[in-house]
Parts: sequence; C-alpha cells; structure tokens
Amino acid sequence: MARISRNDAPRSMKNLPDASIPVNTTFTGNIDTMGGIRIDGTVKGNVKAGGDVTIGSDGTIEGNVNASNCNIAGRINGNLTVTGAVQMLSGSKLLGDLAASSFAIEQGAFFKGQCCISDGKEPALLSAPAEEKKHVKKEPAASKKTEAEPQAV
Repeated sequence: MARISRNDAPRSMKNLPDASIPVNTTFTGNIDTMGGIRIDGTVKGNVKAGGDVTIGSDGTIEGNVNASNCNIAGRINGNLTVTGAVQMLSGSKLLGDLAASSFAIEQGAFFKGQCCISDGKEPALLSAPAEEKKHVKKEPAASKKTEAEPQAV
C-alpha cells in the first residue's frame, strides 16, 4: 500500500487527468467532469471539464469543448471555449470557433474558425454582446416609390 503524506498535492493540482478515453475507444455521449480528461480515442459528443482537456495525437472530439485549459495534438470538430490557455501542437486540427485567454499554435497545426481572445478579466465571447449590437447602424429599408395618380379636375 502506498503511503500518502500531507505534502502530496491533490491529483488535480498535478495536472493529471481524472479520466481518459484510451486509443481505439469510441465514446458516444456528453462528458461532464469537474476534473481534467485526456482523450486518445474518439468522443462523439460535448466535453465539459472543470480542469484541463488534453487531446493526444490519435484523439478526436466531435462536439464542443469547455475547459480550464486545452492542449491539442489531435483533432476537434466543434467550438472550443476555455477560461485559460489553448495550445495547438504541430499536426493538430481545430475546425470550429475558439474563445480563450491565450492561444498558441505551432507551425503545422490547422485552425479554421473564428477566434476571440480575452484579457482574462472577462470571459471570452464568440459573438458580440447585445449591448454592442445596439450600436450597429442599420441601413434603412428601401422605400417603395409610388407615382401619384393624376387627379381629375
């Protein structure tokens, strides 16, 4: 039996995943965990993690991802929203919108979508808030011109 001392950090503080989907495994459904998760197989559904999401080089997520941080070596087909940092390694692919506090992409990685990076004080948003949309000037609709009918005198 392993002895645990009071100085050992809890699992989540060591950035170890609390769950994992191994290579050659397909999981269909949504994942919601308070901790972190490592994906080396395929997830067909949304992933929501209170900790970090790590996608290995063989890993694929076909759905949206919400996490603290995300390290991508594999592929995501969906939107990615993190409160912290996103790191895309060479050979990784992200096909969807991204919102994060910081974003690093290595040469050889592929990203297609919209990107919103916040300063960390406010959550990153993928679309303009309603308050900002109020100030957008709309062009007046084209008015129909009608000719006045000749009046009998």
